[in-house]
Amino acid sequence: MIALGVHSHYSLRCGTASPAALCRAAARLGYRRLALTDTDNLYGLWPFLAACRREGIEPVVGAALTDPRRGSPAALCLAATDEGYRNLCRLLSRRHLHPEAFDPAREIPRFASGLVVLAGEAGLLERLHEAGVPAAAAVTPQAILRAHPLRQAARRLGAPEAAVHPAFFLSPDDHRLHRLLRAIDRRALLSRLPPEDCLPATARLLPPAELARAFAPDPALLRTAAALTAPVGFRGPRLGVVLPPRPGETAAESAAVLRREAYAGAHRRYGAELPEAAVERLEHELALIARMGYAGYFLIVRDIVALSPRTCGRGSGAASLVAYCLGITNVCPLKHNLYFERFLHPGRTDPPDIDVDFAWDERDAVIATVLERHRGRAARVANHVLFRPRLALHETARALGLGEAEIARVCRRLPDFWQEEGGEAGPPEADSAETARLPAPWPEVLGLARRLVGLPRHLSLHPGGVVITPGPITDYAPVERTAAGEPLLQWDKDGAEEAGLVKIDLLGNRSLAVIRDALAALGENAPFRDPAGGEPEEDFATQQTVAQGRTLGCFYIESPAMRLLLRKCRVGDFDHLVILSSIIRPAAGAYLREFIRRLHGGPWEPLHPLLADILAETFGLLVYQEDVARAAVALAGFSPAEADGLRKVLSKKDRARALADFARRFREGALARGLSEEQVAAVWEMMMSFDGYSFCKPHSASYARVSFQAAYLKTHHPAEFMAAVLGNGGGFYRPFAYVSEARRLGLTVLPPDVAAGGVRWSGSGRTLRAGLAAVRDLTAELPARIVARRRERPFADLEDFLARTRPTAEEVRALLDAGALDGLGGGEDRAALAFRAARLRNAPPAGAPRQRPLFAPAAAGGRIPRFPPEEPRERLRREFAALGFLCERHPMELYAAAVAAAGGRRAVELSSRIGRRVRFAGWPVTEKLVATRSGAPMAFLTFEDETGLVEATLFPEPYRRFRRLLDEERPLLLAGRVEDDWGAVTLTVETLQPLPPPPAPARRGGTAAIRA
Repeated sequence: MIALGVHSHYSLRCGTASPAALCRAAARLGYRRLALTDTDNLYGLWPFLAACRREGIEPVVGAALTDPRRGSPAALCLAATDEGYRNLCRLLSRRHLHPEAFDPAREIPRFASGLVVLAGEAGLLERLHEAGVPAAAAVTPQAILRAHPLRQAARRLGAPEAAVHPAFFLSPDDHRLHRLLRAIDRRALLSRLPPEDCLPATARLLPPAELARAFAPDPALLRTAAALTAPVGFRGPRLGVVLPPRPGETAAESAAVLRREAYAGAHRRYGAELPEAAVERLEHELALIARMGYAGYFLIVRDIVALSPRTCGRGSGAASLVAYCLGITNVCPLKHNLYFERFLHPGRTDPPDIDVDFAWDERDAVIATVLERHRGRAARVANHVLFRPRLALHETARALGLGEAEIARVCRRLPDFWQEEGGEAGPPEADSAETARLPAPWPEVLGLARRLVGLPRHLSLHPGGVVITPGPITDYAPVERTAAGEPLLQWDKDGAEEAGLVKIDLLGNRSLAVIRDALAALGENAPFRDPAGGEPEEDFATQQTVAQGRTLGCFYIESPAMRLLLRKCRVGDFDHLVILSSIIRPAAGAYLREFIRRLHGGPWEPLHPLLADILAETFGLLVYQEDVARAAVALAGFSPAEADGLRKVLSKKDRARALADFARRFREGALARGLSEEQVAAVWEMMMSFDGYSFCKPHSASYARVSFQAAYLKTHHPAEFMAAVLGNGGGFYRPFAYVSEARRLGLTVLPPDVAAGGVRWSGSGRTLRAGLAAVRDLTAELPARIVARRRERPFADLEDFLARTRPTAEEVRALLDAGALDGLGGGEDRAALAFRAARLRNAPPAGAPRQRPLFAPAAAGGRIPRFPPEEPRERLRREFAALGFLCERHPMELYAAAVAAAGGRRAVELSSRIGRRVRFAGWPVTEKLVATRSGAPMAFLTFEDETGLVEATLFPEPYRRFRRLLDEERPLLLAGRVEDDWGAVTLTVETLQPLPPPPAPARRGGTAAIRA
């Protein structure tokens, strides 16, 4: 017996069970075969096939095809053969790519070969038979009566009639979740959801006995279903490795072109006389690339990289000397001892990919060119977006009729889990004290939202994955269309990899744009050699910048954790930065501390003599992904392919079963080679620190090179560099932090200026000017319009500016508060400028009939009233509101009296107070929330004052007590102990409290603290 009409949660916002859960349930119920037919998609194909293998179930691959004009199910299409699978992909692709013209009765006959088709409507069944398609009738329990039009049509046509029982969940308890999903899909209230928008509670996977009872009036329907699917021999696609060929070239021709281009590039990199090591490595790589058929792939990526002058090839592909010679990557594998077999080796069966970063504002144009160049054979890779805690909670609350204000108010009281937008952690099983006290219907909201977390919600784009195929891409996978009109694979990156589709990652990187813009500015301001063509990592001043952790704004090494690590290690050379970029991974905390100890001269011994040479440069510790594989080969006798499999499984979410097998094999192999149980356990534990997230050495080296380019520019050209950082939207921090850093670098920060400034930030010498785009509450078009009008001719005065640029009243207010109109005032203060702007706005247009108002304003050219002097702190408050920062000073300077009264120390003084309890007043810059091993939340925070940055730690108890104070952007008074860890100074916070606002001048009364 087979159940037809089964849907997983990939029938989006309708189904509730994962493919894995469906397969477990089917096996438990006694099914030997299972057909998964999600609605208009194969999103869950690869999880389904993997689950069938685990549970010993024969998979039947199919989809429920709907009519887009009516939205109703039209037919079940099951792939019986490889050709049927290709036709199913083509059908689904046409359904999504051309919905306005898709007619199932017309399209199915074109692609029916190799498919088993079951029609759910009499009219469709008749039209399919007229077209020569031997479709069966899909008879549901609702259509079981022989008088039903579908069954009458089947008898008239002599068509088979098969039992199809729609199943969208596993138990009656799931029906409530199904209804919630339908309400979210329809954007309707759960209480007002029309019955026709939902399935009945019986739409679940029935045990065979219950399925037989459901079709008891005509048992032959179940026998026909089994007979129709018995010949189905298709068990999933076997595509092999699908490599993109160069158009018009054979594999041998591509290999010859690659050889010629690689050697030409080698001469550009190394000179006329190639080093013997380079020739040997090139020959080795070229032979393997040709044997495995990757020559065309390398050349296609080279052609893509040529679309931009500044890229960063990274990932394991950066270990390839061929890629380096082609200009795909920028780090020499010979110089930095990069392991090519991490990227490609003879036993590798899964497709490796090459990752390339482009400047963030160039990436979209590059991808568009690639898709156009390979039209019909290329598509973006999808991302399956899941319900995360915050989204699940908000969607559920809205479906139950709660308003946005109440949702926001209650959510602030909930545990931190419900504030998460991402993460893999499951929801808490038990209510906390905070949730237990919530009034109805919040307990119901939380209960439903918990069940929603982790279900797929919709498709979005992978950040940069592109797939190119030899023939039409719809022969390999179903394709949809993005909102921008680009072709989109139905699978995510894991699915694409399972299918054998070789993904090219074309990613956006803000720091490449920062480097580009800084160099462009230097081309105008001063002679400068591009660091990408030189060796910025060999510059001593730059190494000092890195070693001291003065790297705010520098790619990948600006986070609080990385800056602290740099200070602890006190090394700024390239090789050490490569190590630090990798060992900082989240799960390696214990080994990170051991690395620092060994780096500073602490004694150590290799875990085993066989690892001494392999791990010599990393002080005997496993640091890179390939270290896992190399250790498995050396210690346990793994083959390179087996070792790479271990390395890969560590990054998988569902790795438990495979990892247990690897652990057994590793232990047996290592013991057989003479390792002790203690040595085996120590190495295995270190391997497990690569859980989920880690880097290979080529990736770290590629990142470190970009880091050094950024650090070089910051060290030698801070104004141009900080302008480029701020002009490209910053990085890890808000603009506030980068403006403060600019002042600490000794730069003068000027406000935006409609008479002189540009759209974006600009810097030269020791001066940094804010761009007009930095002003909040401006439309995106106004800054560009201002600059364009000024290029035509300078603004004569405020009246001329307003007449030629036409800002709204809100935009004029924002420009005034930011100081951008000061240059048009002729010495007038901002109050007078505001008066003039308002008078001009209220003046009647030329030629309009004049009417004397009750309170007539002064004529357009009349005298300006005398306004009282503007209170300085009010002026600064408005500037902060308009920009998010102050140009001339740090806002903490305004709190000097309050800080002194509270006995607060400045950031620069904390290093002299090691081990003491101090008070420190600072402005919050960033916060990182983490969980302890017990699951309790704690936070790492960065605060700053006018003298520097302070890294602070809030352990679980103080975090629980004071976390609400962190929600607002305002200065806080911290009390705690100053700690020193290998020279890195931090503050362990015990208490937090708001800093009192500065005392107001007597003549003006009270004034509020500056807030964003």
